[in-house]
Amino acid sequence: MKKRLVFLMLFVTVFAFSGCSFFIDATTTTRTPILTSAITTTAASSSSTLIDTGLMISEIKAMIYEEMYAQIRAEVIQDLSEEEFNLIYDQVLADMYTKIDAGDLSVQAKSIAETVLSVVSTEAPAVIGVSNYNASLSLSSIGSGVIYKHVGDTYYVVTNHHVVEDGAFFRIHFTSGPEINATLIGFDETADLAVLTFVSNNQYKVASFGNSTTLLTGSVVLAVGHPNGYDYFGSVTMGIVSGTRRYFDVDNDNVKDMFVGYVQHDASINSGNSGGALFNLSGEVIGINVIKIASTEIEGMGFAIPSSLVAAICSDIEEFGYSKQVPGVGIRFNDIASDRDKLISDGIIIPEEITVGFYVHQVTVGSSADGYVLAGDIILEIGDIVITNLYNFSGEFSKYHVGDIIDIVVYRNGSTIILSDIELKSKVG
Repeated sequence: MKKRLVFLMLFVTVFAFSGCSFFIDATTTTRTPILTSAITTTAASSSSTLIDTGLMISEIKAMIYEEMYAQIRAEVIQDLSEEEFNLIYDQVLADMYTKIDAGDLSVQAKSIAETVLSVVSTEAPAVIGVSNYNASLSLSSIGSGVIYKHVGDTYYVVTNHHVVEDGAFFRIHFTSGPEINATLIGFDETADLAVLTFVSNNQYKVASFGNSTTLLTGSVVLAVGHPNGYDYFGSVTMGIVSGTRRYFDVDNDNVKDMFVGYVQHDASINSGNSGGALFNLSGEVIGINVIKIASTEIEGMGFAIPSSLVAAICSDIEEFGYSKQVPGVGIRFNDIASDRDKLISDGIIIPEEITVGFYVHQVTVGSSADGYVLAGDIILEIGDIVITNLYNFSGEFSKYHVGDIIDIVVYRNGSTIILSDIELKSKVG
């Protein structure tokens, strides 16, 4: 009995899918589904005729399924009354059409393949090459960049700071045509971003930034850039977002960098992809690729600077020549929540009642904390953020900007002290 009911549901599902629009070729019986939501009827001379849903269901029943339907119905009715059968059948059919209306079973207006091709053909040309030359005009490095703004005959390009670092002269490289000289107008070393401009009367594609704050894990993304140099110019790879708001030690100083909140993804990137775009399937830039983790034990871990931060930093650089987005506290510390036992084993005294906070080893000269926080302090609060652990602090501290005035609460020599009116500065060192 259960098998028959399952067969019935499968049968009705076939009918439900048959409800999608089809074209029927007049010279054959081949049926091809249309993958667009708006169907335009063809001219009278066309060899194809559009059949409506009701007629299609009736035709399929008559041509293929009527005998099967009758047989299944007869077998099920042996165990059910005709009234019970009709009730179940109507309910199953209603459920299937409800799912279709909700989009669960609908044929998409565009397949992913078509969408990818569209993004690549229309948006990827905004990703250009950036060549970095030293003072002797020798080529130092090659990376990628994204044209994100056009005013008059001036184009603005965002790339990674490490692509242009220590450069004396820069050129923009395209798929064809001569390279164009570019000017570095500013950078943010902490976030690893830089902005260049170049002047041209030609028309080049300009990309738009998406809202990375709404990006979801599992979203399909496309990485565009120039891995291993211009011989592979404009390479495109596809993957998914593996995670958001990722923090790690980018500059290998044994301190987890806490101000960017990288987008982790598994689209293949390599040396030369730095500064290139991470697109969503709407064709928006939702990240600037910056780094990958490479080892024999790790595969498919690339990271991009989220577009919302990129857009804000670019705006600051355009206006001020530097970024006000990413401040630094200027301390070397251990997170007590995770490192308490290690600190105690190193001979550092941590009061029993203190289970969270940052134990300060060193304060960087000229930093935000310089002149306020001392080595040996345990920081309990920064601004309005109560320290619970490094990860939570990293996410919350991103709301502060260079120039903001905050208080810092520390535990020092057995007392809790409020250090007031501290101006946040850019990261030093």
